[in-house]
Amino acid sequence: MKLCFIPARGGSRRIPRKNILPFGGKPLIRWTIQAALASGLFQRVVVSSDDDEILAEALKSGAEPDSRPPELGGDRVRFVEVLEEYLMRPGNRDEIDEVMVLLPTCPLRSELDILAVEELRRANPESFVVSICRYEFPPEFACDFDEATAVLATRRPEVYARSTQSQSLAPAFHPNGAIFAGSVPRFLETKSFFISPVLGSLMPPERSLDLDYPHQWELAEKMIRK
Repeated sequence: MKLCFIPARGGSRRIPRKNILPFGGKPLIRWTIQAALASGLFQRVVVSSDDDEILAEALKSGAEPDSRPPELGGDRVRFVEVLEEYLMRPGNRDEIDEVMVLLPTCPLRSELDILAVEELRRANPESFVVSICRYEFPPEFACDFDEATAVLATRRPEVYARSTQSQSLAPAFHPNGAIFAGSVPRFLETKSFFISPVLGSLMPPERSLDLDYPHQWELAEKMIRK
C-alpha cells in the first residue's frame, strides 16, 4: 500500500492557524490534499493533526483524518517523529509499503510534481527522493551579522576574493519542503529521508514557495490572483 501522509499542526508561531487559513479561496491544507488525490497514486491520504478544525477540514476535503498523540503536537516535534509513530501502529507497518510526505505549507506543488517524484522512486526503489529547488542567490555569499555592532563577516572570504557576481558560481540546490518519499522499511530503519542514496526531484521556484512568513503568504496570494 502506498500512503500519502500530510502532517498539519494546529499551532504556528509566525502565521497563526496557517494550515487552516483561507489561501486563494480555500483552506491552505486543502491545496495539498487535492494535489495528492489528483495524482491518483495513493490508496490512503492521511492528514495527521492535533487540531479538530484541521481534522474536520481533512475529512471534508476527501482525506482520512488522524488525531495524533498529544505529546506529538508541540512546535519542536519533527514530522519524521509523527510519521514514525503512525507507521508503527498495529497493522500500519505490515500494510504500508511506501510513503510520501507532503507538507501543507507548500500549497503550489501540483500533482505533476508528485508524479515526478514517483517516477524517480519507481526507477530507484532503494533511494529516498526529496523535492528540491535552486537557490536564488548563491549560499557561498552567506555572511554573519551582529545586530548590536552592525559588523558583517563573510563566511567564505575566498569566494569574495574571486568575484561578487552570482553567475560566477555553480548553481546550488536545496530541499524545498514540498515532498519526501521512500519505502517504509527503509524509513523505519533510518528515521530520515536524507540517508544515502537520496535523489532530488527538481521543482520550479514558482511552485516551491514554502509559506513560513506573512510576506511569503502575501506574495503567493498575488501569484494565484494573476
